[in-house]
Amino acid sequence: MLELISVARVLSRHGQESLQVLEQVSFAAPKGHLMAIVGAPGSGKSTLIGILAGLLRPTGGSVIFQGKDCVKQRLHPNSIGHVPAADDVLNAALTVRESVMSALMLRVADQTRDQRVGKASHLLVGLGLETLASQRVSTLTLPQRRRLKLALALVSDPALVVCDEFTDGLDVKSEQELTALLKFVAADHPARVVIHATQTLGNLPAYDTVVILHEGRVCFHGPSRAVSHYFSVTTVEELYPRLAKRPAQRWGDSWTRHRDSYYDAFKLGNVRASAPEDEEDGTDPDRISPPTETGFGTGDASTETACPPAPALPSVIAQAKHLIQRRWTTLHRSTGEWSKQLAIFLLSPVVAALLVSPNMHFLKDLAAAPGAPALLWPAAYTCAMALFVQILLVLMMSVRNGAREIAAERAVYEREQTGGLRTSAYLLGKLGFLIPIVLLQCFSLGLFLDMTTGSLPGHGLPRLLLLALTGLAFTSLCLGISAHNRSAERAHSACWMLLFANVLLAGALLGFPRILGGVLQPLSTAYYGWSGSVETLNGTAVFEPLTQFVRTWFATPVLAISALGGHFVVGIVLTLTGLRRGR
Repeated sequence: MLELISVARVLSRHGQESLQVLEQVSFAAPKGHLMAIVGAPGSGKSTLIGILAGLLRPTGGSVIFQGKDCVKQRLHPNSIGHVPAADDVLNAALTVRESVMSALMLRVADQTRDQRVGKASHLLVGLGLETLASQRVSTLTLPQRRRLKLALALVSDPALVVCDEFTDGLDVKSEQELTALLKFVAADHPARVVIHATQTLGNLPAYDTVVILHEGRVCFHGPSRAVSHYFSVTTVEELYPRLAKRPAQRWGDSWTRHRDSYYDAFKLGNVRASAPEDEEDGTDPDRISPPTETGFGTGDASTETACPPAPALPSVIAQAKHLIQRRWTTLHRSTGEWSKQLAIFLLSPVVAALLVSPNMHFLKDLAAAPGAPALLWPAAYTCAMALFVQILLVLMMSVRNGAREIAAERAVYEREQTGGLRTSAYLLGKLGFLIPIVLLQCFSLGLFLDMTTGSLPGHGLPRLLLLALTGLAFTSLCLGISAHNRSAERAHSACWMLLFANVLLAGALLGFPRILGGVLQPLSTAYYGWSGSVETLNGTAVFEPLTQFVRTWFATPVLAISALGGHFVVGIVLTLTGLRRGR
């Protein structure tokens, strides 16, 4: 049995009075039960669903399920199936079957491929999706997407299924079909409770019981046929105007006084709350006599049905491995995304070579006539600009790689996190996808430039390593920004602002005064990538003149590598904090 006892949720607002979202919410639901939580927008339905799903913590009260207080001891993620209200929680590039298989691989451990295929087929048939199994999610209609969301929530056979606005916004036929589907889901498990929060009133008879919420207070709990009697309305469609005629506190107090008699009448007596003593004098002006019919019944609530244990979650490595494979699949299927990646990969080295090649003859002439003043300064300038162009292109590629990576699929991540996806596994999945791309881009850029224009003087291997580390560090920082933004556009804009700041702070063009540069430049990823690369020219003819026209301090390659590693770690920490940040 699921039992809520005096659940409250208060939001603290800086400089304003606290907002009471839920107050003294109490009700119970036995096994095999389908319950509707009904209320107008702002009544607290979604907050209550968030508490039941483990996404939000109540500020008071208890939520008892399977003999545990879920407020003090969270249920196993696979014991809960959460169907969120948003319709952007699905991966549009996958097929219907792939979506269910992916959910199985992220939530259920120790299954063979045949077992996963069998489980996926069972869900698709049971939820009416078998004919759509090979279709992309992006092609599904709204009712079909709702069915798929339910399928993803059921892959672990959860004992508690909570749905937020699952049938809202649909036509009457689709609403009736999906409500019947929820009834089937409730009966398909030996100890399952299904809770659906909705503001739709047209299909209430399909539910076993209905909880009416008004401004965070329970105003009624019982069978739908008793709603009209209790609220003295002719049709259930008159409910919301009727609720608006009284303060929420008065409705809540009235239900507290009449709850026991209604529970007795409809055999729902598992939550008992005595009326206040000063109101038991028979003078209650709102006193309502419950209907005399008692045929509702919900079975013997005292009968305990053994609930199968929740399946174990896959390991962090197993989850990360699947996420990497899935991300490469989605990249392959997104023509616009992989074509842009390919264009960047091919064009960036060409652009760098075109920008540098006109002046490369100064280096060749200097090699033939070492120390010639007419060649020394142009050669030094050419080296500085060649290195800076590479760093600039690497920063631009890093923005393209990391800025949208998390923000664009934040809703998908949060749904999967509710189902047991570990934050560390998600981060490893992103790194496992991005690091090979970044290394390939950076190495191809550096090697192509050397092959087409001739090698720059100095040590080439440390420069190539610094180029790759610059790409990894800045991609990590962009990933951190993406993790802190729910909008891909905002994350992309913030990453470009960071790139511009890096260009200004790099000191490659003019340089800051020593004291100011010593404070600002260590904050710049581009500074360490560029200055460490310049330092690899130390001992060559171009190094001394370069230090004369660029008045800045150059980090040694070892120091630059260490600093870039630190920037990479900062980006990882930012990403983790963004992923773990509450909604």
